[in-house]
Amino acid sequence: MKVILFLVCLLLFVPVYSQNMETPESLHYEILVLGMKIGDMKAEKYSGKADTTHYEVNSQVKFWFFGNVELKFSTISKFTKGKIVKTKSESKTNRGDYLSRITWKDSEYQVKAETYKYENSASLKGPLSWCSNKMFFHEPKAGEIFLSEVYGTSQPIKQLEPGVYEVTVEGNRNRYYYKSGILEKIVLENPIKNYQVKLVR
Repeated sequence: MKVILFLVCLLLFVPVYSQNMETPESLHYEILVLGMKIGDMKAEKYSGKADTTHYEVNSQVKFWFFGNVELKFSTISKFTKGKIVKTKSESKTNRGDYLSRITWKDSEYQVKAETYKYENSASLKGPLSWCSNKMFFHEPKAGEIFLSEVYGTSQPIKQLEPGVYEVTVEGNRNRYYYKSGILEKIVLENPIKNYQVKLVR
C-alpha cells in the first residue's frame, strides 16, 4: 500500500489556469500491475509569470488489496528560476485521505508530510531542482538531488545506463526509462509486485 501511494504519488490538485499561463504540455500514462491496467495518469507542464513553471500529475487507480481500494492522487510542483519553491501532494482513498506540503522558506524547505503510516515534519536543506513531476518532462543527470513531494525527503539520482535512472525512496527503488529524452516508463519496486507507469502513444 505504501509503495502504491508513492507510485500514484507521483500525484491531484486541479489548478485554475489564468490568462498568464500557457496551454499546458500533456503526457498520458497507464498504470499497470503484472501487465494488467489498474489506472490512468496524466502529467502536465505549464508556465506562469516571472520565470515560474508548474508541473502537475493526476492519477486514479482501482485495485484489490485485501478488499477494493480506490485512489485518486495528485501532486503539483511549483518552480521559480529552476528551483522548487512549493509542492502539494494529495491522496483521496476509500481508506483515508492524506496530504503533504513542502514550502521553500528562507534557506530551507518546511515539510509537513503525511501518507499511509508515515509522517515527516523535518526541515530539508536546499534549494533543489528535481522531483517526480519534473522527471516526466525532463531527463535528469546522474548525481542530481531528487525531492520526494510525498515524503519530504531528498535522495540522489543514479544513472544505471544511458536513459535509465534510479531513485530510492523509503527503501523502494524506482526506475525511470527515457527514450530520446521522453519518459517512456517508470518501474516502482515492491516486495510483492512491481508497478509500472507506461506512456500511452
